[in-house]
Amino acid sequence: MNTLKSLFVLLGFIYHTYSYSTEPCKKICILNNRTCVTSGGYDVYKTVVNGVKGLNAPLDPLHIEKIEGVLENVKYKLTNITLKGLKGCTVTKLKLNVTSTKYGQYLHCPKLISHFRFEAQGNTKKPVLRGKGTATVAAYNYDILNYGLYSVFVNDDHRPHFFIVTQHSKTNLKGKLEFAITNAHLIDTNKVNETVKYMNDRWRETEKFLHAPIVQKAMTILVYSIDKYSHKRTMGELLPEKKHQHYEKF
Repeated sequence: MNTLKSLFVLLGFIYHTYSYSTEPCKKICILNNRTCVTSGGYDVYKTVVNGVKGLNAPLDPLHIEKIEGVLENVKYKLTNITLKGLKGCTVTKLKLNVTSTKYGQYLHCPKLISHFRFEAQGNTKKPVLRGKGTATVAAYNYDILNYGLYSVFVNDDHRPHFFIVTQHSKTNLKGKLEFAITNAHLIDTNKVNETVKYMNDRWRETEKFLHAPIVQKAMTILVYSIDKYSHKRTMGELLPEKKHQHYEKF
């Protein structure tokens, strides 16, 4: 019932909003036109990442206050985190399923760099992350999927507006990952070198348990900002129909 309601609301307002307003509406992409929807989604992404006056600050670099986690039985806390590289990412595909009200935003990032302060302690003999200091992680050829549920509401302007109901992220490192300690406290040089080598040799674990949590937290901030931006725009402004675009079904 909810699915049918969402479908009727969306389709109805895509084709009939002209009669509710004195100003003409911008035509909306047909939602199974992948080229049109992705193009609009990429424009929204770039706008939000660059920052919108009165709405959100630029998101590159993106700042994260704190993340806590566990890496090979070592508890760590990351603070003063910055993530750089979102301006270089592209939206390779945006999917909006009208019947299931599911969305999928596919990002490709040539390079993402995270810099942070760390505190780590645990009962292990492995030369994993330990002590206090600052570190950097660089990830190359990185794919991100943001997905979840969306809905459509009608504002006082009698036009359809898009908002995000839920958000989840998946990450996929297709290239290399480089870990480096840029400053260490109470750790001698030999131990620093051991840790750096260990973290790079076990790059899959470093990605999964250290770097991916940073990216996923960043995506929560990104999608929240996109949602706020979307509330202020009609669907015709977010996903305008563009002439002479190649039609491609999902």
